Order: sequence, then structure tokens, then C-alpha cells
Amino acid sequence: MSKECKSNVERGAKKLAAYAQQAVLYEAVLTPKPGLVDACNTGSHSDMNIFSFVDSSVSLSEGFYRFAEIGLTWKDSPLELFAAIRPIGMEVEQEMFTETMNINTHKGVIFSLGIFLAATGKVLQKRFVDKGIFSVAKPEEIDEIFSYVKEMTFGLVSNDFKNLHLKKKITNGERLFLNYGFTGIRGEAEAGYPLLQKDCLPFLRQRSSTSNVQFLLLEVLFLLMSKSEDSNLVHRGGIEALFFVQNSAKKIFQEYKMFTYETLTEIENLNRRFIEKNLSPGGSADLLILAIYLGKVENLL
Repeated sequence: MSKECKSNVERGAKKLAAYAQQAVLYEAVLTPKPGLVDACNTGSHSDMNIFSFVDSSVSLSEGFYRFAEIGLTWKDSPLELFAAIRPIGMEVEQEMFTETMNINTHKGVIFSLGIFLAATGKVLQKRFVDKGIFSVAKPEEIDEIFSYVKEMTFGLVSNDFKNLHLKKKITNGERLFLNYGFTGIRGEAEAGYPLLQKDCLPFLRQRSSTSNVQFLLLEVLFLLMSKSEDSNLVHRGGIEALFFVQNSAKKIFQEYKMFTYETLTEIENLNRRFIEKNLSPGGSADLLILAIYLGKVENLL
């Protein structure tokens, strides 16, 4: 690789990693978020606060760069790229746990953003690295990224969940798969994150130029909460908790076509109800981070 191409790889990886870290921090400080840690309260969490999320975000920055870098230089198959980033993800996860003293702030985000950073790097490789063109992605390039994500994660659910009956100890995700058939974030990835591609990105494209960023991101969060099969909620409160959150979010999202300061009061009331029920829509928060990242890549935010 020429010196110029190496410089372009570094520049491109820094750019994509910055988008990823911005996305993590945007979600962290977004306030108010029902049941979730935000800038004002800890929601349904007693073991973490906004500073935990800021510390965690800083620990992820080098990993984000590595995910993007490997995508920008990748020459082999999508499945092999996914296999190559999984060990990196485990290292980044350990960095997070070290920084947060074993509190899980961003494990799901590391998995999903790692996939998207690598896929973005691969899809934009030709113009980023070969041509040195660093303009924002076009909608058709975003669609290519989603397609590449599906290719990277083909067969993920069946591969990761095979032979569960032989395991003596299973994870929460594996238990939900056995009890409810929930495939969690693995299923989202293998399906190509359809909720992001078909709902969130079109919504952002329609509203990004006319909305206050705080209100816009809260609207996206409630859109996700109303439709996402959030396994975090099922783990905390069973299938009834999932339906409660989906219906609560749908009601507010439909009642307030565009969020205002009046909506914030409704969200704060909902936060109190979520805390009473010990509910935290963490899966929706993770998807919001991905939506923000893609919004940055496409210059919608």
C-alpha cells in the first residue's frame, strides 16, 4: 500500500471512529430518557450514571478506530471480515469493563458499532482510500452498508445458538432464545437491522433539517421503543414488560407528531413509571446510537 493510501486509511478511520464516539455520547447526554441513564438521572439503574457512560465512551475510541481501519483495508469475504472483528470486539469489551469496574455500559454497542464501522469502511474503501474522497455517504451507499452487514452476519443466529441444550451455563440472551425464540442483537444483525434501514433512516431524512436535535433524537428513540423487540425489557419484566413499553412509546409518539417541551413532561412522567417497574429499554438505546452514527455518516445530524 502506498504512503498516500496509508494516510487515507488513517484519515478515514479517524473520521468514522469520531462519528461512532459522537453517537455514543449523543445518546448518553440525551435527556430525558425513560428508564435509561441520562444527564439528569440514572433511570432504572443503580450501578451507573452519566459519568460511567462518559468514561466508557472514552475507552471505546481506539477500538472504534480499529474496526474502521480493518474495513478500509479489507480484501477478503464479508464473513471473514466478521470473524476478524470479533476478537477485536472482545478486546474492546474488556477495555470497557476495566474502565467501568465491570459495569456493562456498552457491550451491545461494541458488537453492533463494530459491525457497522467495518462495513462502512469496506463499502467506502474505494473512494476513501484509493481516491482520497471523504465526502459524506449518499443514501445508496448507506443501503450498500446495510447489505454488507447482512453478508457479514449470515448464519450468525444458528451458529451462535447451536447446541445450547449441551451447555451447563447459558447467558441471558441464550435463555431468552430458548424461552421466547428471541434472537436479540444477533437476529437484528443477521436481518440487516431492518428497523434502522426502513424506519429510522427515512424518518431522519425527512425531519433532520426541520427539528431541534434533542427533540429529533427523542422522536427516534420513541419510534424504536414502539417497534423494537427489546430483549433487555423481557429479561427485566417478561413479555408483558415489552408490550407495556411498546404501547407506552407508541401512544406518546402518535400523540405528539413533533416533540415539544410539553412532550418532555410526558417523558419524565413515563420515566417514573419505568423506574417503578424497573424497566430500561437498553436495546432501543443501542439502536438509537446506530441511527445517530449512520445519520452522521450521511450528514443528517
